[in-house]
Amino acid sequence: MKRIIVLLLGTTHFVLAHHGQDFLLNYDTDVPEIKRAVAFSAFEWSREGDTDEISFEPGFLVGVVPGFALGTTVRVADEGSGSWDYSGVNPMIQYQFPTRGDRWSFGIFAGYLFADGETHHHSETTVHIHDPNPGGIDLGPDAPPAGPVTHIHEESESDEHSHTGIHRHDEDHFQLRLLFQARLWKDSKWVGNLICVTPGGGDYAFGYSTGLRQQLSHEWAVGVESIGDFNTQGDHEVLAGVYWTPVHSCTVRLGAGTGIGSESKDFAIHSGITWRF
Repeated sequence: MKRIIVLLLGTTHFVLAHHGQDFLLNYDTDVPEIKRAVAFSAFEWSREGDTDEISFEPGFLVGVVPGFALGTTVRVADEGSGSWDYSGVNPMIQYQFPTRGDRWSFGIFAGYLFADGETHHHSETTVHIHDPNPGGIDLGPDAPPAGPVTHIHEESESDEHSHTGIHRHDEDHFQLRLLFQARLWKDSKWVGNLICVTPGGGDYAFGYSTGLRQQLSHEWAVGVESIGDFNTQGDHEVLAGVYWTPVHSCTVRLGAGTGIGSESKDFAIHSGITWRF
């Protein structure tokens, strides 16, 4: 009897760590039960060269039928302009497949980002064009006046903050994630996401994210996560995270990471809060 009680306590300890939306860069397979909801937020600060970028993205998921949830996120950001702007809204669905084992499960996430469309950064260049006929070679007082100087203002789009591949958020696109979750050992949680992003122009991009989280106690867990492109963008990131669950319904997430690859950010801080109702 004593061994059964110990086993049940250990199992409960592990299950309590499985609430859904428990990672910083990944989606796990867990979804809210029917008429239950999860509210969450994500905050990111990153630096690339001399440019800082800050974003805040709150959202929610509501259980509709067993294993199926609907939700959305809204993103606001300062992408180096010095002011916060609305970036876009992302309606989404998440489904956990009923076929699963004691230590593993599969799921799918799908969303469509309706981007603001005005988050591109532009710079204006002034071009001076002189009349090719300066009025003849006679420079005397009777020479015809020189031709006017024409100023043409050309507006060009700067790609300083452009996000390509799976990291794009400045244009409409469809995102699909195939989710896998497993318990590798006691009180552990490993997730892997295969990511596909399809912009309106049909330029497919593929990538991955993965994370491993180890529960240290009922309240504290630590982990590592990564995300990146399979394409040639060279944008990858790896971070270390700390996850605090002061009460059963709330988890606070904090992580610091660095980019790997020519197009990656230099340094980033991620944080978020998950509330379960």
